Formats: sequence, C-alpha cells, structure tokens
Amino acid sequence: MLSFTDAELQKKFCEGFSFYPFKSLEQHGTLIYKCYKGESNMQKIMDWCSREHDSSHYRTKIAKKLAHKDIVAAGELLLVLLEAGEWWKTRFPVDLQPDGKKLSGSIEQYHILLASYGQNVLQRIATKLAEEYHSFSTEYIQQIEDLMQAFMPHTDALHAFLKDSTSKRRNYAPRMLGEEDREYLTKVMLAVDAFRELQERNVYLLGAWKKQLALYNSRRAMN
Repeated sequence: MLSFTDAELQKKFCEGFSFYPFKSLEQHGTLIYKCYKGESNMQKIMDWCSREHDSSHYRTKIAKKLAHKDIVAAGELLLVLLEAGEWWKTRFPVDLQPDGKKLSGSIEQYHILLASYGQNVLQRIATKLAEEYHSFSTEYIQQIEDLMQAFMPHTDALHAFLKDSTSKRRNYAPRMLGEEDREYLTKVMLAVDAFRELQERNVYLLGAWKKQLALYNSRRAMN
C-alpha cells in the first residue's frame, strides 16, 4: 500500500484543482480524506469504505458461504447419494437391466467426483480465502470460477439421469417404478439441484468480485 507525505496527500486529494483548497489531510489505507472534527468516529466509516473500495468484502462473503453452506451441503449430498445408490441396488437388481445399472453407476461416479470436489476445491478455496494476509488477483479469481464451472456439467448429467428415471414412461424390468420410487428419486434430484444453485451463486459472486477488483486496479493505475 502506498503511503504519502503531507504534501503528497494534499496533491493527490486536490487533483484537478489549479490550487490546493484543502489542508490537514489524512490517509486510511488507500483512502485520503479531510477530517473536520476531532471526534468524528471516522475509523469505522473508513474501514467500511476501504472494504467496499478494494472489493475485499467479496472475499469475506465467498469464504463464509463456502465454509457454512457449500461444504456442509456437499457433505449432506454425499450421504444422500450413498443412500440412493444402496436403495437403487436393493430395489432394482442391476444385473437384470442395463438402464438400471447405468443410473446406479452414474450415482456412484458423481459421489466420487463430489467427494473430490468438496475436499480439493471447496475446502482448499475456503481456507485460502480466509487467510487475510493473502492478496488475490483477477487471474486467481478466474481460476476459481473455472474450477466451479467445470464441475457443473457433472451435476447436470446426474440431474438428467434422475429426471429421466422418474418419467412414467420408463420401465426397469422386471418391475416398474412405483409412485413411491419416483418421489424418492425426485427428492434426490432436488438435493442435486440445490447444490448446483449454490455453485451458480459462487460463480456470480466471483464474477462480481473479479469485475470490482479489475475496476479498482485500473483506478490505482490511473492515479
């Protein structure tokens, strides 16, 4: 962070003026301001403005969301998928119908992918973002965004399998899907959809953070 002398503060604050109308300026982080009262409680205001100015509030928001929502949701979905896989094998012997074996395999494969994604992506990113001494570039934010977007097609594929399986047209010989079976698979599908929505929200927040940080960097360059 740049630190200015009193004369430099005055010059930066008064850019665009042909003379210097302000004196006794102060610096707080990247902000320069004029304090008119001795007890103005400017510390809290400057702290808030600094977070908004350098977009660090996005890092805090995303880190907390990952820790308290996404990682928890991933763990819960892993249990749902594990139970669904066992349920499917019990009710529909996979050695008798290829379609049933395909769905069972899709659930197992997504379970493996989700376990890896939760541990190697979500947890690592949450830990990294929580480290306040780290600064983050737009390139790093883009990398996180790419990782999360790359996982979405796997979620979409399982959603498609589950949606197709709940169709009344499907017949998993030697027995048909009953209404109770469809309700159970629909609940599994909704759990998958809810997790996907969390990832979509992450991508949105990362995009907003990246845009704000790029704007902040361009302003610093111009200054």
